Amino acid sequence: MPQQFTGKEYYIEIDGQKIPVSEEVYRAYKRPVWTEHKRKERSKRCIGENGINCTGDCSKCDKQRIGSILSLDAFEEDGFEPSDPSPEPAEIVAGKLLLEELFKALDELDPDSRRICELIAQGATEREIAAVLGIRQSTLNYRKHQLLTRLRERLVDFI
Repeated sequence: MPQQFTGKEYYIEIDGQKIPVSEEVYRAYKRPVWTEHKRKERSKRCIGENGINCTGDCSKCDKQRIGSILSLDAFEEDGFEPSDPSPEPAEIVAGKLLLEELFKALDELDPDSRRICELIAQGATEREIAAVLGIRQSTLNYRKHQLLTRLRERLVDFI
């Protein structure tokens, strides 16, 4: 998947280092942070002048919204168990970087190899792929083995 140049550079900080990334990776990395910030903004109970959320101490405010703030602790007391936590942002970024490198590697393949990858991704059997390409199944098996070996070597730094 070719990366489009938007004129803006995106960086994420991991272990104190700024790493240049694509806009898609940057957004995927920042999305959980932005979501949590928005959630906190929405949970403010006080409504200030003109219906705008205030930033003051809600316990001392006389303009509280109706209802209460929900707590995860209250759910756990009722027997609710939270599901597995979301993946860490660093894992999301690593996955996105792996995908970018995989797309680059796939773009560099010859048409037959690319077609083999597409058919494998669609769940086709070796017999079906060999029939589509008009080659023997043993030839396909050899080509597939060579192709996967080249991709594995290309992506060794990401796995």
